[in-house]
Amino acid sequence: MKQIEKVRHLFIDVSPIERLLEFSTPYYPVVSEVLDIVYEKKIKMIVSSMTLHRVAFKAFSTQNDVLVRQYREFFTRSDLLYLREVDSDIALKAAEFQAKFSLDVEESIQLATAFWSGADGVLTEKQEWKNYLDVSVITLQDLLASN
Repeated sequence: MKQIEKVRHLFIDVSPIERLLEFSTPYYPVVSEVLDIVYEKKIKMIVSSMTLHRVAFKAFSTQNDVLVRQYREFFTRSDLLYLREVDSDIALKAAEFQAKFSLDVEESIQLATAFWSGADGVLTEKQEWKNYLDVSVITLQDLLASN
């Protein structure tokens, strides 16, 4: 967890958030501990609007309107969480990532958002992101292994 403590601006990919919301994965305690550190150290979190799309889609799929409203509130009104919209810089960088690394649209948008967010750390499940970004990429597997 020392890697997280050193970060001031943490981009969080959709997968750690999904693991947290699933409760039952081996990563739930790890992500929960990361969030404890983030709130204790007042680390700014950044997520892509694609993340809100993914979690809201699951709530809409189960017709859980209350959960949709809760996600909207959390992602748009949290003090330490910044929801980064897809703008022209992100769209162009996403296209570059997609072409260069043969990624799908969603992953390329996540990477581009991380790139343009000003983050000095990225939390993801995707080990290969270490090859795509020039910032500290911390995987859930890294954190699990270090505990």
